[in-house]
Amino acid sequence: MAPPRKAAAARPVSRSQRPTGVEVGLVALLFLAVSLAAFALDFPPLIPAPEAFRARRERFLAKLPPHSIAILRSAPERLMSNDTDYLYRPDSDFYYLTGIEEPDTTAVLRNDPADGKRYLLFVRPRDPRRESYEGSRPGPQGAPAQYGSDAAFADSELANRLASWDPVSYRFSGYLAEAERLYLWDGNDGAWAEKFRKTYQGVRDRDAGPAEAVDARDVIHEMRVVKDEEEIRFLRRAAQVSARGHVLAMRAAAPGKWEFEVQQALDGYCSANGARRMAYPSIVGSGPNSTFLHWDKNNRQIQAGDVIVNDSGAEYGYYATDITRTYPASGHFSPEQRAIYEIVLDAQTQAMSLVKPGVRHEEIEQKSARVQTDGLIHLGLLSGDVERLLKEKTYRKFTLHGVSHWVGLDVHDKGKYEIAGASRVLEAGMVFTIEPGIYIPANTAGVDPKWWNIGVRIEDTILVTKDAMECLSCAAPREIEEVEKTVGRK
Repeated sequence: MAPPRKAAAARPVSRSQRPTGVEVGLVALLFLAVSLAAFALDFPPLIPAPEAFRARRERFLAKLPPHSIAILRSAPERLMSNDTDYLYRPDSDFYYLTGIEEPDTTAVLRNDPADGKRYLLFVRPRDPRRESYEGSRPGPQGAPAQYGSDAAFADSELANRLASWDPVSYRFSGYLAEAERLYLWDGNDGAWAEKFRKTYQGVRDRDAGPAEAVDARDVIHEMRVVKDEEEIRFLRRAAQVSARGHVLAMRAAAPGKWEFEVQQALDGYCSANGARRMAYPSIVGSGPNSTFLHWDKNNRQIQAGDVIVNDSGAEYGYYATDITRTYPASGHFSPEQRAIYEIVLDAQTQAMSLVKPGVRHEEIEQKSARVQTDGLIHLGLLSGDVERLLKEKTYRKFTLHGVSHWVGLDVHDKGKYEIAGASRVLEAGMVFTIEPGIYIPANTAGVDPKWWNIGVRIEDTILVTKDAMECLSCAAPREIEEVEKTVGRK
């Protein structure tokens, strides 16, 4: 950086040059207006619809055989350091069926209960002291009204209500004793899982209750592949907020700035519009860091001529989005950067053009691989027969990763990509990424140094519609001219 210029000697200001009270007031109002605009809420908060969770529970129970019980646990709180926890996030599968954001909660679902109570909750009891720190809890008394359950109890009552042994009749009673099939997910709460194991083993030792525990996630994950309208509402919002943030990040990028400054322009905007967290650690890689897929240190000072890869997406209402944009720090791509960018953009555009119901998921990968391989051959970075290169996946020397994954409550969402050994057929309501990329680190063997330190990835979150597709995140600039114009607009 150039040394600072020597300050000019101060000169007295004449009375006529001094601002009047009116002028000072106008400046203050202007400053206030700019400040308010900077913190304006562009996207009013979305509130989850309770009926959506109720509908999912009913669909889930309908998929289970008669006389089934499902027991699902919320995620535990996680220690970050000393006595400070991470910001709490419920387990995705638990949240998908319940909409509950509270730890130490167990949901019990039964598809044909004798008492007619299909949805039961076991929650933390009221605790005035803890609530004075954390805010009020519904407790067992308030949980049915707040969460839509048929009944609710203190979490400490779970074991006895699942199974109670009568020494007179030598029989078990309780929810487990009445069921023939158990679907279980412990929410990765190891302590709770061990307590439940002892309860369940005590029932099985007397040859009572379901003979085995089946992983409830197998059913839930298949449900999560096709999104309902409520999920799409939140996925669309996550993409909208993130795309707007990417525009601000582009405008913040410049030689001399730090990667974390570009990150904050995006992350801060998402936070200011209702995103409690990002869907994954934001990636801002400049220059040599652009060639690392998951660079998240974001601690390098950006240099003139760098290309920047920004892979960032907000989590909104627990729904993720996944967006990557690549742009030149100086406002214009070099000829080499532009050539690589054109290949990646063409691969994404052609892959997008295939998306519609009935197309197999693998066709997206295949189209992108072919376009990128053809482009790399044209630039002299690969040589040989394109069919052989595709068969041997030689293109992976530069492309490194697959081109698509599901998106939903997790950024790499749950769900199978193959059914009965064949690539899955796309259906309306599926949401996934299309994210081709080419990465050429410094000192890549056999590659002219003019190509070194160029990483390009373009990624968008795509919704399959009834007839074709909707790009949820394409409000963030992708075309070269638009990208350069946005970066240059300071």
